[in-house]
Amino acid sequence: MPSTASLSPALRAMAVSRAFAGASSWISPRHAWRFFLLGPMPDAGSTALVSRLFGIRDLVLALGLGHSDPAVRRAVLTAGVVVDSADVVATALALRSGAPRAGLLAAAAGAGTFIVIGATALAHSD
Repeated sequence: MPSTASLSPALRAMAVSRAFAGASSWISPRHAWRFFLLGPMPDAGSTALVSRLFGIRDLVLALGLGHSDPAVRRAVLTAGVVVDSADVVATALALRSGAPRAGLLAAAAGAGTFIVIGATALAHSD
């Protein structure tokens, strides 16, 4: 990952969290499902595909936060706020459909935290 030394502690934590979630979801979807409390991963190959699609998205967002150009970091923060907002909506829809609550509530809390961190950073950026 590019240097995160110039990031605030909150943005650095977000970059590291996104990198972990992204890399673990890409490398081992089954273990990521367990770690993120989503229950046992269904055996359908499409489930691993969707996990890896999520994984690469979060990994790219993490890498973008470490970019040296402030305009790129601002664009990545904006994209992250949009993506995390959509994640909260997707979580609400999944809960309505009867998906396991524990993991989904944790996911919504994580996305909500990233929305606040990202929006705050955007409000204080040049």
